[in-house]
Amino acid sequence: MIRHTLAMAVSFAALVSANAALAQAAPLLDVTLKPGAADAQGHVAFVDIVAKIPAVDTPAGAPLLALPVVVANVEGVAKTMTGFEVVDAQGAVPLRVQDQGAGSPVEIRQWIAGRPVVGDLTVRYRAPTDNAPPIRGSGPPFGLRTEGGGLSGAGSIFLVQPVTTKPYRLAVRWDLAAMGKGATGTSSFGDGDVELPAGSADRLGSAFFMAGPMYRHPTELRTSGFSSAWLAGAPADTAAVMAWTEKLHAWYDINFKGGGELPYRVFLRFNPVNPGGGVALTNSFVATYDDKTTAESMKLTLAHEMLHTWAPTLGAHSSRTSDTQWFGEGIAVYYARLLPWRAGLIGANAFLDDLNETAGRYYSNALIDTPNDQIAGRFWEETLVRVLPYDRGSMYMAVVDEKIRKASGGKRSLDDIMQTLIDAKRAGVETTQETWLELITAELGPAAKTDFEAMLAGAVQRPSGGAFGPCFTASTTTLRQFELGFAGKSLTKPVRIVEGLVPGSAADKAGLRNGDEILKPVGLDNIQSDQKLTVTWQVRRDGKTFSITYLPRGKSVEVPQWKRVEGVSDAACKF
Repeated sequence: MIRHTLAMAVSFAALVSANAALAQAAPLLDVTLKPGAADAQGHVAFVDIVAKIPAVDTPAGAPLLALPVVVANVEGVAKTMTGFEVVDAQGAVPLRVQDQGAGSPVEIRQWIAGRPVVGDLTVRYRAPTDNAPPIRGSGPPFGLRTEGGGLSGAGSIFLVQPVTTKPYRLAVRWDLAAMGKGATGTSSFGDGDVELPAGSADRLGSAFFMAGPMYRHPTELRTSGFSSAWLAGAPADTAAVMAWTEKLHAWYDINFKGGGELPYRVFLRFNPVNPGGGVALTNSFVATYDDKTTAESMKLTLAHEMLHTWAPTLGAHSSRTSDTQWFGEGIAVYYARLLPWRAGLIGANAFLDDLNETAGRYYSNALIDTPNDQIAGRFWEETLVRVLPYDRGSMYMAVVDEKIRKASGGKRSLDDIMQTLIDAKRAGVETTQETWLELITAELGPAAKTDFEAMLAGAVQRPSGGAFGPCFTASTTTLRQFELGFAGKSLTKPVRIVEGLVPGSAADKAGLRNGDEILKPVGLDNIQSDQKLTVTWQVRRDGKTFSITYLPRGKSVEVPQWKRVEGVSDAACKF
């Protein structure tokens, strides 16, 4: 089936050149970004946007434009932008606002046309930057924020898009006059002004944008391959770690048999709530830091996020609503420590430390058996749920790899399945969970499907002591489970009111009470991973403001770990 589908994809590819002229004839959606000047503190307060959208054909009463109000817990500029003006050949277009999905992780604002709109449309507005901690707590680094004399943000947060399925060529232009000498602009699409061939208009939303007096590695501008950019304030050794990341990028290209020639950008930026994470976007990813982050500590985050560019994705079966993060994030966690180790860019002990951190978080998770189909709906309200696709998926990958190696006598591994899926992705073939099942069943027989369904249902994944090569063996340790002490959903609302306080918990003993208002969000993912980190809430109660600090831990549990086997050299460890 896979070979047949790949053959069809090759046949389809033959049509590309025949359609090239038609694609170039698509209308050009032209977007100009004009950031304001930085103040004495290096803050840029806004960016002005002008979008020229040709060939519009929207009837009265239909959605004309859209912009998310909230994306993955991050608020955009839909409600805060100013000077919003929409005109066509007849003049100002009357618009009615319609919001959809209020209270959900993705809330969309649409502008409904008050009359028919035909022909060329111009949209103008000012998007303000906002460096306040995110109201809703943890979320990806999407927001439009300023630092180091520049600004950055994801297009989904601040770029209004037409509601259409019409293909457009896309131009992104920068007007940096107000930023002064030395300022440059870049995006997931490339450095400076860029023009892209025909495609979906919503590409704007899946890209990242940065402008200002940027630092870069390498220092010369590139139209292909690896490039990175950041503004003032990043860790001092960032350039050295970006050089490390460039080497890993080149090694991924070798390991995955191509792909490294494509444009790829790493953006770094400050995150006041949940530093150390990142997010993958079109041809790029964003990694984050705070004033305590070292660039060295970011290496495996960089390895994880960059892996998404090569790694395939799985669509869900048409009759299944379960999310496939277990795959996308699971393979990223699994390979983000393994491939740098194989490449000689980290040592065996660094591999072991990351493995045990993941194992400790997973096996001590009080919600470890949460079914996969419940994760998406609870992802942003509960840190214990949020890490499950990552941790469970990575351990499942280790189990599958171990079984394939055993069944094939060491001749095959998870690597072979991954390369098959990557080849399908490059050929434009859609792969689903059924594709995954077909591949692992071919390796392991019908039991593979039973094991897979059990994993989705929440079964704990347990690689053996020898699953990670001859260098490591099984061990155990005792850890205390992370326990917030109250309902996590209390932290996802614009006004954070404590609900569901757990009697006798550390939060209760520290003095937290139902009805307390928590004034500032705190990133919990890193705290969950570290047994010694406390959490401090700024609380308002009865008109008084004060701090409450406690160690968010509950009962002790025994969890699997791995340890070095004495007498086995680093050179003999890799598998």
